Amino acid sequence: MVTLLRKLFVKDYKEVEKEKVRLGHGRLAAVFGIITNAILVALKLSAALILASNSGWVFSMALIGDSINNIGDIASSVVTLIGFSLSAKPADKEHPYGHERIEYIAALIVSMLIIAAAVELLKSSIEGAIEGSMTTYDVFSLIVLGVSIVLKVFQAYVNFGLGKAISSVALKATAIDSMTDSIATFIVLVCALLTYFFQWGFLDSYMGIAVSLFILYSGIRAAKDAGNPLIGQPASKEFESKIVKEVRSYPEVLGVHDVLCHAYGPTKYFVSLHAEVDAKDNLVSIHDVIDNIEEDIREKYGCEITIHMDPIQVGNPEVDRLKEQVQSALRALDESLAIHDFRIVSGDTHTNVIFDCVIPYEKKQLTPDEINAYINKVFQKEKRYNFVVHYDRPYDE
Repeated sequence: MVTLLRKLFVKDYKEVEKEKVRLGHGRLAAVFGIITNAILVALKLSAALILASNSGWVFSMALIGDSINNIGDIASSVVTLIGFSLSAKPADKEHPYGHERIEYIAALIVSMLIIAAAVELLKSSIEGAIEGSMTTYDVFSLIVLGVSIVLKVFQAYVNFGLGKAISSVALKATAIDSMTDSIATFIVLVCALLTYFFQWGFLDSYMGIAVSLFILYSGIRAAKDAGNPLIGQPASKEFESKIVKEVRSYPEVLGVHDVLCHAYGPTKYFVSLHAEVDAKDNLVSIHDVIDNIEEDIREKYGCEITIHMDPIQVGNPEVDRLKEQVQSALRALDESLAIHDFRIVSGDTHTNVIFDCVIPYEKKQLTPDEINAYINKVFQKEKRYNFVVHYDRPYDE
């Protein structure tokens, strides 16, 4: 069904790396959300008014709250539409990295609207529970709630499918919102059925409290999902692995490390990495190889990439022996420690052993001073070696 909608309303729908195609998916999701949520609001408000007119104008807080939530969904769809339109703008002098992060801001606004609606519903429901409000339901309201559940599940399905197709955080957040809405409406339906068959009208306010807490949780979760890319999170391991595998496929590249992937939007990546090459290779020739690798990566993956050459000593018995000894010593201290950029610089009085050591974030108990002391202790008998260690943190966890 999602594929059919994409075929009908998005030109060149398979070329999702293009900003115009992403914009088309965003517009489709927004218009679909506005239309379907407007239908739900009309149905639920009609049902609430009919019920209130037949019960002394006592409104169902659960049903009204559900309607308010759908009104918020309409506003969210409008924000999403604006967000996609703005994020598709080309880079300019003030924003040389493009505008794609506006999509994350749009998702954050959506989550804030969800949270605001939940707080208002919680407040009204608590007041109703304190006052002991009694609510009734009829067959029409039960049908409306059932239709609402089906339509909300369909919304979630469409938004998740569109979000997955273009890797959109905003659309996936909207899909989560739609699914939680369907669960919340199901709770309201259960309450309505109990009230209809057993005259348990007091349940409505308590169901309103439950629904509001559920919506509040989904809003906070959506805000976290939207905020993480804005704060700074690594690219997906799948994307990084593809880049590393591609670079290492060239015979001149002996190793890859210090991979940094900066995301300036769902499709806007800036990558830098270090490629180890044989120190004996011709500098001009190997530089040409690196240039070709960068151009191939840009064309294949649509990202900007800068590769730094790291010449390493290949076939040097002293370097190979020391590297193996250092690796074994660090593994004995902690299996998670890794090294790269290993080289030696010999002098008249001593030899500098230079390398980088990567400490995982979860290893907070391991400090550079502690590791330095450990290395010096292990190699205390080899006085001519002076260890110069630079410590890194991984950027791909």
